[in-house]
Amino acid sequence: MKRPYLLFDFDGTIANSIDILYNIMNQMAPSYGWEEISPDDFEVIRNMSAATIIRMAGLPFYKIPFLIRKVLNEYKKHLADLHPYPGIREMLMQLKDDGLNMALLSSNSRANVMNFLDRHDLHYFDWVEGTSGVLQKHNRIKRQIRKHCLDQASVIYIGDESRDIVASKRCGIRVISVTWGFHTERILNRYQPDHIVASPAEIPELLKL
Repeated sequence: MKRPYLLFDFDGTIANSIDILYNIMNQMAPSYGWEEISPDDFEVIRNMSAATIIRMAGLPFYKIPFLIRKVLNEYKKHLADLHPYPGIREMLMQLKDDGLNMALLSSNSRANVMNFLDRHDLHYFDWVEGTSGVLQKHNRIKRQIRKHCLDQASVIYIGDESRDIVASKRCGIRVISVTWGFHTERILNRYQPDHIVASPAEIPELLKL
């Protein structure tokens, strides 16, 4: 078996950003004519696909990139409040001790991600790439596989959303879904990732050769 190359998502996977996202959604709600979201409503949303959420928001498709840009701009204001999900440091240390190579791909900017890694001393990644948005994720993954000359058969993507599963399958790579990010285990199961884990400690065990 080839030694896997791990490609991590950032927000919701490495960074514990779920509470910040919830607050941003409520902060922005009045400007879009939406009602504030209760914690119970947010749990319902976490069981919806991205397409369903967009459809329920009633936004025309051409406005979605502007909304995403606004969310990311608001997100930058909360970077100092962002912390790794509990157990992430120990997971990364174990994976590195096991000799596995890892990289980080984020829809956030590289500068923001590097700031986070510096503050929390999480320098376990071979490279870190930021992107310009959250759409067409499969194309961005393919681009990084080519750019960094990765063996597609060995790449495993690790993320927290259903679209991570869809993008990975379109790229022909394996995918591990985590349940501590945006999407719940119920909807992740619906998209049939290769594996689902409920804690960071499960990932090194899953990948032991």
